[in-house]
Amino acid sequence: MEKPNYQLYRNTTLGQALQKTLDDFISEQLIPESLSKKVMDSFDKSINRILPMKAKNKVNFRADKLRAYRYCDNVWTFIVEQVDLRDAVEGGTVARLKIVACDGQSTKGQLQGHS
Repeated sequence: MEKPNYQLYRNTTLGQALQKTLDDFISEQLIPESLSKKVMDSFDKSINRILPMKAKNKVNFRADKLRAYRYCDNVWTFIVEQVDLRDAVEGGTVARLKIVACDGQSTKGQLQGHS
C-alpha cells in the first residue's frame, strides 16, 4: 500500500517559493501550466518521502490549553495555547501553536488532489 502525498508542505517557505517561481514561469510563458502541476506533484511526493528520513530533531511541548481539535480524512489538527517548546538544546514559549498530523498508513489517493 503506497502512502498518500499530502500537500501540506506546499505551505512551507520552500513550497511557496517553488510555487511562486512556477507561477512566474507560467506568466512569462516559459512553461505550460501542466508542467507546473507535475513539478508540484513531484515536490509533494519527494518531500513526503525525504522528510521522515532526514528530519531527526524531536521537540517536546506542554500546552496550558487545547483550544480546538479536528479529525478529518485521516488528518488530525490541534490548536493549543500557551505552549512551552523544548528540544535537546533550547526552549521557548509561544502563545498559539497549530499541529497537523497526517496518517502515514493511509491508502493512496485519499488526500491527493485536495488543497
